[in-house]
Amino acid sequence: MSKSKKLVYVSEDLCEEAKKASKELGYSLTKFVESSVALGLSAAKLGYTPERASEVLSVLRAQKALGGAFVPQGVLSLIAEGPEELRRELLRASYESGLAHGRYLREKSQDPIQSLKTFLEVTRWDLNEVEVEREGRTVKLRCVSTSHTARTTELLAKFVEGLISGLGFQVRRIDWVRGIIVAEFETRL
Repeated sequence: MSKSKKLVYVSEDLCEEAKKASKELGYSLTKFVESSVALGLSAAKLGYTPERASEVLSVLRAQKALGGAFVPQGVLSLIAEGPEELRRELLRASYESGLAHGRYLREKSQDPIQSLKTFLEVTRWDLNEVEVEREGRTVKLRCVSTSHTARTTELLAKFVEGLISGLGFQVRRIDWVRGIIVAEFETRL
């Protein structure tokens, strides 16, 4: 790696934020900026923009703060296929967990709809697609997974219902069939 330096223009506001962040972390400004650029390049090699990498880290932080655990899909499917009493308890717990996650995201997010989408894309629900369509105050969410059973889809639907409610939105409807969930909700904006 070359030791020569290049001058890059950065806005004054961004420089001030970088100075504060580097001081908080105990880095020199140069080390902080070089590390940030290197991490941005690392994210790009993984196919992420720096913004997307930051969103992913935010979701992981939320998961950690709320006691989330990564469970292999096969294990989740085995648990979900348990007796009816367990099914009812899992549905209740899924809704409550979604509610807590939604409240957390509502407090931490500038854009709760984008946070909802990112959260579902990044968490280990093994979703192939997550689509969000906004039309005025109405938002339609569609989640698709080829690996879900009917029971794990039902658990995710309950989690999504809680998540939407926790974000402070009014759930209009949630429909699901094995591997597909469609939710429609209303924002306050």
